[in-house]
Amino acid sequence: MRTTYALLFIFLFTKSINLKAQSNLLAADSYVSIQKLADTRTNFNKSLIKSRTIKTAILPKPKYIFNQKGSHTINIEGLNFIVQDKIIVGIQELVLSKAALNMINERLMVLDKMQFAYCERSNQEYLSGEKNTSLAFNNDRQFFSVLKNIKNTISEVNKFSKDKQNAASIELSLAKWKQPKINWDFYCEILEKDIKTQLSK
Repeated sequence: MRTTYALLFIFLFTKSINLKAQSNLLAADSYVSIQKLADTRTNFNKSLIKSRTIKTAILPKPKYIFNQKGSHTINIEGLNFIVQDKIIVGIQELVLSKAALNMINERLMVLDKMQFAYCERSNQEYLSGEKNTSLAFNNDRQFFSVLKNIKNTISEVNKFSKDKQNAASIELSLAKWKQPKINWDFYCEILEKDIKTQLSK
């Protein structure tokens, strides 16, 4: 009898901890709209063209989508990504193998770092005083291109959910993924900057 009560207590205690952890995770949920990120940048550019004045008050701030510390879920394009300390550890709508999850995580983290960096670099050009808008506009074009890559990637993942593919089938499909068409040299610059920042701490 004591053994039964002990097991029951352990079960209830574990369940309580899991529910608390889930509650904490859900409390940090956020909804991200790729379209809104693009529209914010577009509206700033329209304002700049119209007034020919850089309005720093409406200059879009660089914002990571996935590459964030802590534990939270991110609802984006109809999927709920579970993120823990800058790593996508699950997608609520899909059962994924570890290999499949790693492939999705690697691609989205690369693209997320790039969209942030392009936004940041564009802002630096606008605020440099030299007003080199041609370089800033080029960075903006790359920013929009990366956002499109993120949206297309999530749409492909979402298709697995709608088709109700199993984990093995999803992994095989992801293995056929082609590398995204991005500036890999620029990505290497981002990594070098990240390493220098970490070493300086």
